[in-house]
Amino acid sequence: MSTDKILHVHLGGTDETLACKLQEGLTLTAVALLVSGTGKLGEGKVEDIFFFEEDSDDELPSDHRFNQGHHGKRIHAHRCRKVDVTFLYTDQKRERVFRAGATIGKLLDWAKHAFGGDQNGKYALRLSADGEPLAHAVHVGSLVKAGHCSLTLYFAPTCRIQG
Repeated sequence: MSTDKILHVHLGGTDETLACKLQEGLTLTAVALLVSGTGKLGEGKVEDIFFFEEDSDDELPSDHRFNQGHHGKRIHAHRCRKVDVTFLYTDQKRERVFRAGATIGKLLDWAKHAFGGDQNGKYALRLSADGEPLAHAVHVGSLVKAGHCSLTLYFAPTCRIQG
């Protein structure tokens, strides 16, 4: 069994994760070079890759250093600093900007409040009106490609009446 300490880096626009071995003093710059080398974030400069801790509204600074306390943590890498999200619910529309590391669970909580839904009610976010509910752990940045920093989500009850 390995005793390596690992940092999980979710790659924006994909559902893929890069596992980085944590070494004392590992820098965000070094992680950015590894991420860029995968080619998964599309064309662009290494300096144009932004990093966020999961569900954080703050971008990690370029001089950030990782330590052993980051073991098992998830960060999100993306070329979009912000994602403009449009929420649709029946004939209503709401918009808000989120960081790429925000999870669907965080967006769902916001949508419940924004549409005045029962906070204990069973709602879901979907990519299309008749699509499958998105898992709460999915990062919004995983759903948008570099250069397309916007997304439309459908907010609806999880139980639907079939006719």
